[in-house]
Amino acid sequence: MIGIELPTLNTNDSSYTLVEWLVPDGSSIEGEEPLAVVETSKASEEIESTGPGILHVLVGGGQDCRPGQTIAYLFESAEERDSYRASAATPAATSTAPDTELNITNAARALADHHGVAEAELRGLGRTVVRTADVEALVRRAASAPASAERQLSKQQRTVGAVVTESMRTVPAAAAYAKVEVGQAEELARQLSERTGSFVSLPVLLIKAVARRHAAHPLMFAALTDDGGVRESERAHVGVTMDAGRGLYTPVVHDAAELSSDRIADLLTGFRSKAFRGTFQAAELAGATIMVAPHTTEGMVLATPIVFPGQTCVISIGAVDDQVLLDAQGAPRTHRFVHLGLVYDHRVVNGRDAMALLEDVKAELEAPAALG
Repeated sequence: MIGIELPTLNTNDSSYTLVEWLVPDGSSIEGEEPLAVVETSKASEEIESTGPGILHVLVGGGQDCRPGQTIAYLFESAEERDSYRASAATPAATSTAPDTELNITNAARALADHHGVAEAELRGLGRTVVRTADVEALVRRAASAPASAERQLSKQQRTVGAVVTESMRTVPAAAAYAKVEVGQAEELARQLSERTGSFVSLPVLLIKAVARRHAAHPLMFAALTDDGGVRESERAHVGVTMDAGRGLYTPVVHDAAELSSDRIADLLTGFRSKAFRGTFQAAELAGATIMVAPHTTEGMVLATPIVFPGQTCVISIGAVDDQVLLDAQGAPRTHRFVHLGLVYDHRVVNGRDAMALLEDVKAELEAPAALG
């Protein structure tokens, strides 16, 4: 008998949801193959078998589970499984009995999270499978009910809140800001977009510029260890904050320094689509060593994001701001500026180091030839 344990898929979650089993209980498994789909607050992930055997399910579809929990067994034979079922004090069938099992489709779960519909309300429907039409009916019923001053936050938003709280509790943050002229960078982005067909933007060039400064500023890509040391990263893995209306995600551009700007642009385009649909894989959200936070909505000049636990700094970029200045001959000329904000863990990074990184990134964006 081999136990299939649920791995840690998202360090910010204490529980996940086992959405569905991809193979029926009691099936013969030939080797390593996908068995079940598990959802965290951010992504869906397939759980694979650890070898061949007869599958014995312990956690039913739609039920909550926790990291490290054994969700199934693999038996060498059907006879061994039958013997276990006969002797088990709590048969596996209990966890998958029709009166306790609740299967929620991915689309229904996303809609429920978006509207703050709690799982208890879904269970109250008395259905074994909840679809989008069921959630829509609950939402319409709530809309027609008398207004209430209270509603449940989605699981995803509660996870964001936990991360923010942990950051504010544990990271003594400081901030620095720089004003950057981006006329040349915008022109480069336009040229790259026309030449490659990719949507190259200022945040794309910022990601590239930040990644290129990894070797010169290793502390900005480091992590503070529990014993007061610092663990430096060998690569520049740049996370990007992204909200498409379904909650905050932080997908990661891995090895960003090795990628061309148009390749980074293509990755961001794909990330936006996944943020809208809520279809990220766990690996796409893991491993960031520094974070970039675009706040480019028109009129948004400055932003002060949080430092994510396990990282030492985050860089924000605001919207472009036109300013008319006099040139050397006294004639008015329009300049295009953005403000970069650097928030950093003061336990690891001092003001001088923060200013040095901002100066280097500013120089990269104001003379952006190397970012092409």
